[in-house]
Amino acid sequence: MAGTAERETTLAEDLRALLRAPRELWLIYLATFFEYLGIFSFLPTLPLWLSGDFGMTDKQAGWWAATFSTLLTLFVFLVGSIADSIGVRRTLLLSFGLAAVTRLGMALAPSRQMAIATLLSFGFAYATTSPVLQTAVQRASSKRTRAFAFSFWYVSFNLAGAMCGPLIIDPTRRAFLDPSTRKLVRKAISLPFVGAYEMSAHRAIMAVGFVFALIAVFVVALLRKDFEHRVDPEEEAPEAKKKTSPLVALKEVLGDKIFWRFMMLLVLLSLVRMMFQHMHFTWPKYVLREQGEGFPMGTVWSFNSMLILVLAPLGTALTRKRRPFEVLLLGAFISALSPFVLCLGSAMRFQIAMIIVLTIGEALWSPRLYEYNVSIAPRGREATYVSLASLPYFLAKFLVGPTSGYLLERYVPANGPRNAAMLWAIIGFTTMMGPVGIFLLRGWIGKKDPPAEATA
Repeated sequence: MAGTAERETTLAEDLRALLRAPRELWLIYLATFFEYLGIFSFLPTLPLWLSGDFGMTDKQAGWWAATFSTLLTLFVFLVGSIADSIGVRRTLLLSFGLAAVTRLGMALAPSRQMAIATLLSFGFAYATTSPVLQTAVQRASSKRTRAFAFSFWYVSFNLAGAMCGPLIIDPTRRAFLDPSTRKLVRKAISLPFVGAYEMSAHRAIMAVGFVFALIAVFVVALLRKDFEHRVDPEEEAPEAKKKTSPLVALKEVLGDKIFWRFMMLLVLLSLVRMMFQHMHFTWPKYVLREQGEGFPMGTVWSFNSMLILVLAPLGTALTRKRRPFEVLLLGAFISALSPFVLCLGSAMRFQIAMIIVLTIGEALWSPRLYEYNVSIAPRGREATYVSLASLPYFLAKFLVGPTSGYLLERYVPANGPRNAAMLWAIIGFTTMMGPVGIFLLRGWIGKKDPPAEATA
């Protein structure tokens, strides 16, 4: 309120306050960890599964990935308003349950048609996961702890990413690698209720994701049903909002001018986030073709998450007093430089250097963005805000899918001459358009930008 000055807290005090947070916050972190073990194993496996198990070309796999992302875009319009209407806990139970069923379907799909059907059905679960989990973190944390609550949430799914490569993806691929040809082969595996089944490495990874989704369902079931309605004593009690339909909640948010200014920031940031989609759709095929099927792609990419475990909390601690817009812009510039590192070569040292540059920038802008997403939303409309704020990201996925296929066939084909430097130069220049655009429009985008403490 005007005329009352809040005492500035220390870093140690904020961390101690986080440790006293309700148990729901820690259950949300645990559910996030298990669900993202499945997601991080799914993403780099998707293009390899489409091509290796169902004979798709790079272009065909890219277009189906784009179709999958298009459905995500449609779903993301509704998932937030659904969560605001039926509740965060119920939505997460629905999302994780559907994720389990569809991942099992992808692992056992007998035909290309069944594979595509389960993949597209998985879209709703995937579209729901991040926006609703962000809302859950916001509801379970306090004003004082929110910056670190989101930073630790970011750590929880990056811990999954750090473990996914060396413990799931690469060991599974090695189990299906023929020692003489160094090529992946299929193996007959005995499955419960199914019996002997000819399994590939990609199907096996999907099946492991099914198990993690089931665990996430059980964790969410432990959340108290009324946790999302708690009132933070450090904040003014919000006005009680009566339940409205998802379409009414959506209409209210779309009429907010602040939301549209923030959307422009997200559209430009989505160009930076395209690099992460290229790491899922383009990089696996590129690096396996350049370095061979035995290249430990899962372990190498897991360096991103390993570094985030240290850099995200450190970045939050160092920038907690800085304006979010400044931190976002600096981090976006650093991340946008990463594709150009691969223009220098494809050897292991260049792969590691690229990931280091990408991760340093990510550690600056990404946790603050999650915090900022919910900070501008009215109470009771957080999930709708966050789901709509995810829209530019999913549009970026739509662009990366077919682009990835064309770039791979043109510059890094399975057979024939290659020019990997050109592939990453094109991606780099596209990515750099994001931070350059944010810088040029900073006066308008950053208008009335709240100070760092206010965003918490």
